[in-house]
Amino acid sequence: MPEPRSQRHWVVRDDGAQLHVTSLEPHDTAARDRPTLLILDGIGCAGWAFRRLAPQLAAGYRVVLMQYRGHGNSPTPPRPWQLGMHTLADDAAAVCDELGIERTVALGFSMGFQVALELYRRHRARVAGLISLAGPPGQPLASFQGTDLFGQLLPLVVAVTRVAGSMTAKVWQAILPSRRAIDFALRYEVNSDRIDSRDFELYLRQMADMNPELFVAMLEQAQRHCADDLLPEIRVPTLVVAGARDDFVPLARLRAMAFAIPGARWEVLDEATHALPAEYPDELARRIGSFLKELT
Repeated sequence: MPEPRSQRHWVVRDDGAQLHVTSLEPHDTAARDRPTLLILDGIGCAGWAFRRLAPQLAAGYRVVLMQYRGHGNSPTPPRPWQLGMHTLADDAAAVCDELGIERTVALGFSMGFQVALELYRRHRARVAGLISLAGPPGQPLASFQGTDLFGQLLPLVVAVTRVAGSMTAKVWQAILPSRRAIDFALRYEVNSDRIDSRDFELYLRQMADMNPELFVAMLEQAQRHCADDLLPEIRVPTLVVAGARDDFVPLARLRAMAFAIPGARWEVLDEATHALPAEYPDELARRIGSFLKELT
């Protein structure tokens, strides 16, 4: 099967923020009549988890990956930073306008599903479906690693990051891409038997290139956000996929979300962690492909 055509786009927002967007264009001409799959990534992520999954999905669907403000090739935005989930959702809608996308299935990985939910809340007419890959409805630190301690400590982290300034950036850039950090994460945080270590190294390098103050500010916004009120109102097909070994967003949290959405499909990958898009690209391509076929 031929590789999908990759195209790069730039979208400039009213406040001066620039968004780098990659679209994978399928060779199947029938794809133009199907909804576009819009990938909304996790915080600090710029496509690493979808390196193998996105091309498979693009065999039959147009796939668009937006890099958030200050992520990947999208430069750090001008201050004051606009990082709320509603702003990121409006960014996604602007990308759809720029690329001529009328109907989209919003696929949110981790924090990206919070953005997808706000996209549905604010731009409901263009959302044909929702997919959560380990993505909660809000307040991700409330149950991170099975405790709310990280949420309680976040204000202190925000304050220290702002005060430390350049020192924080130097430490951030030195530790994240280090061999020790990579080995620790591969041993304790992901399924090392399933993930390509090069993908995870790319993730840590992308994180190291990001402004740590912006990262923490976005994490603060994600923690403030909650879309639990929206879940019973969702009226589009929804797929929720969780990893049974996910220590970042516990299985029970995602199950409760799935059961609160009318008619949502709930699926679990038994050996997957929070990095499930990178760990199980083939399996997810089949499951997501099956879900998407039911929409067309």
